[in-house]
Amino acid sequence: MNTSLSVVVVGATGNVGEAIVTLLEERDFPLVHLYLVASADSVGQSIAFRGRNLRITAADDFDFGKAQLAFMAADTVSAGTLAEKAFEAGCSVIDLTGSLDSLRSPRVMPDVSSELIGQQQRPCLLSVPSAPAAVLISTLAPICHQSAIEQATVTACLAASSRGRAGVRELARQTTELLNARPLEPKVFGKQLAFNVLAQTGEPQSDGYTAIEHRVMGECKEVLGNSLGTLAVSCIQVPVFFGDSLSVTVKTRDILAIKDLNLAYSKHEGLELFDAEEYPTVVDDAIGRDEILIGRVRHNPEDPHLIEMWIVSDNVRKAAALNAVQTAELLIKHYL
Repeated sequence: MNTSLSVVVVGATGNVGEAIVTLLEERDFPLVHLYLVASADSVGQSIAFRGRNLRITAADDFDFGKAQLAFMAADTVSAGTLAEKAFEAGCSVIDLTGSLDSLRSPRVMPDVSSELIGQQQRPCLLSVPSAPAAVLISTLAPICHQSAIEQATVTACLAASSRGRAGVRELARQTTELLNARPLEPKVFGKQLAFNVLAQTGEPQSDGYTAIEHRVMGECKEVLGNSLGTLAVSCIQVPVFFGDSLSVTVKTRDILAIKDLNLAYSKHEGLELFDAEEYPTVVDDAIGRDEILIGRVRHNPEDPHLIEMWIVSDNVRKAAALNAVQTAELLIKHYL
């Protein structure tokens, strides 16, 4: 590995940006300089890293020529422009926002796309999938190795943090206002989220699907390819601060024995299978963990081609930040 890397985290003060900084330190990522940049509102703040307080500077003014690798965790509006600026300066980019064209910036997952990551030339543009897509890809990949998936139906229960710090603050504010019998004015989510469940995340498009649902379906198809057939995803907003929960039903071409699938899950790095008598929850089990937790794996009693399961993960740490950092580790192993 190259131990003289200079790295920049764009959007360092957001939930995912801060998690990336934490993981870079925890995993002893090989770098000599770490730059932290964000929007003008965050300039002057600082984040601790390896015993020092690193000051936040303005993303718009940063010279990407000083870095060899950029983690793009800024808001979607500015991320595309900043990623192009970094790439033109010779800095490789790992994007977490979904703002880059997949033809120029292929979607990758460290546990599924290691060969593709190793084929990249410097500088490169890579994108990691959204949190719910990342969880689905890692969970469906072991099934795809045993049988083609003809159809998958997913209900993804997304935490308030899927909308960034603003989502977390809104849920906290709504909860406080309702507990104190004060009227509330929804801003981030459009409707009351506290003590409620919202049937959609964002505005529906002409086909009834929201942008995040289209993104999840597209990213899963791109990474898993022809081994994944029809995919239907419904993303709902739930009043949880952190951690996503997914209910998944998969129809396989071949009948798979549950014991064989469980064995595959137990051997797949980054996945943890719960016993049949137990099931994981985000609050009790997933937060702060580096694994995707799987429970209630079972056949549908009327059709053995149908496999149903329950999946939870830390949407900020595992499903977003860790995937980006592990992608970077594979990247520097080959050429950075």
